[in-house]
Amino acid sequence: MKNCEILKKLPKEGLEPRQFLRHCFGIAKLTPSELLEEETDSQYRKKCITVFCAIFDIQRATVRKWGSDLNFEGMPKYCRIALAYIYAAQITPNQLGSILRGNFVPPSVDAQTFLEKVLLDGLTEQEILQTVSHANFRGTCVKTLTDVLQIGTKSVQDWGQDMSFSKMPRIHKHTLGYALAAISRASSTDAYLKPSKPAAVSKALSTAA
Repeated sequence: MKNCEILKKLPKEGLEPRQFLRHCFGIAKLTPSELLEEETDSQYRKKCITVFCAIFDIQRATVRKWGSDLNFEGMPKYCRIALAYIYAAQITPNQLGSILRGNFVPPSVDAQTFLEKVLLDGLTEQEILQTVSHANFRGTCVKTLTDVLQIGTKSVQDWGQDMSFSKMPRIHKHTLGYALAAISRASSTDAYLKPSKPAAVSKALSTAA
């Protein structure tokens, strides 16, 4: 599918939590001694936990379980790839103030919306019908989510039998939102964040069903 080309704009490797936080707080380019001073500040780790709670919409207790230092080595792989998308989209440090004040609302995109955007957007109604009717379309959807979220195939398959993957956990919806933001940033346009041919997509999916 030619639309899969837009996925090549996404980072392929996750970002280490400590490095992400340095970028987030604007200290990544400091000297080692300056970094040490910043990272040993009594409030720094507390702020780091606040950042992760906000961008993933999770509890502080969950973040604390990832480790007792600034490396957060227990952070899941699927969270690390989300950090890479956030960094690519340049959401932080632009939103840092909002995050620390508790006003940040992480983007949330459901599986079907994401898949329509990356697999069907821009196609004609006939092309959409041909695509969704293809025997391998579900496999393509599963692989797309597996690659973007960096999570196991079995987990994705368990989220549902249709394109909605309705049982997908909330945290992954945030990752898809960050992925679209990263794609938009890389494309220097917000085209992928705006609906395109919604009627064609809806009609073709109804016909295929």
